[in-house]
Amino acid sequence: MIIGLDVGGTHADVVLLGNEGLIREVKVPTDPANLFDTVLTGLDKITEGINPSDIHRAVLSTTLTTNAIIQRQTAPVGMIVAGGPGLDPEFFRTNEDYYPVTGSIDHRGREIEPIDREQIRKIARCLAEAGIRNVGVISKFSVRNPEHEIQIADLLSRSFDKIFLGHQISGHLNFPRRIATTYLNAAVYPIHKNFFNAVKKSLKKKGLNVPIHVLKADGGTMSFDASMNFPGQTIFSGPAASVMG
Repeated sequence: MIIGLDVGGTHADVVLLGNEGLIREVKVPTDPANLFDTVLTGLDKITEGINPSDIHRAVLSTTLTTNAIIQRQTAPVGMIVAGGPGLDPEFFRTNEDYYPVTGSIDHRGREIEPIDREQIRKIARCLAEAGIRNVGVISKFSVRNPEHEIQIADLLSRSFDKIFLGHQISGHLNFPRRIATTYLNAAVYPIHKNFFNAVKKSLKKKGLNVPIHVLKADGGTMSFDASMNFPGQTIFSGPAASVMG
């Protein structure tokens, strides 16, 4: 059997599927301040009288990250952007705490100008003092040579909870799009982390040690553990589930 779980802003829907199709379905109110209880309540109802060993997989979707973006309730993010020659990275500003920095890589992956380590340390102090816990780091042409992003992340690693690197978020050329995508991943990370922990703890409490997958916006799935490094993939997860039925 398979558990399907969709957590929205007002309700969570849970279904249990077997070889013959739908076995049962339940709907419970979502408590944004206590997602653990929300998910656990849904699991309690859907698995009543069911042997945990008969459940083999859980598939999830959610509108929590989508809602946070629409309602402008995402977390504050520090953005460090190394552009080099061409358009000023300021042109692609995503948020208030956005810092264009020294350092550039050319289109062949060769270093043109090294990063300024003291500049990065100063920015890190400013972000930490502002209470920012998550950072995005993007260097133009990092998909050809990610060394600058890696160096900057090394300088930041002790000060922040999560650092998203542009070349890891997307391996494609398109500097402006990588900036925007990296920002969104960092901005929704705390919301997705809360959802992740609630689901993991609830399944564990129910004795359900099963593979967990989460629906992406394109209708495909990814492992739930991997989604912690790519939380932006869950944006439009809920709408995708609606479209796919």
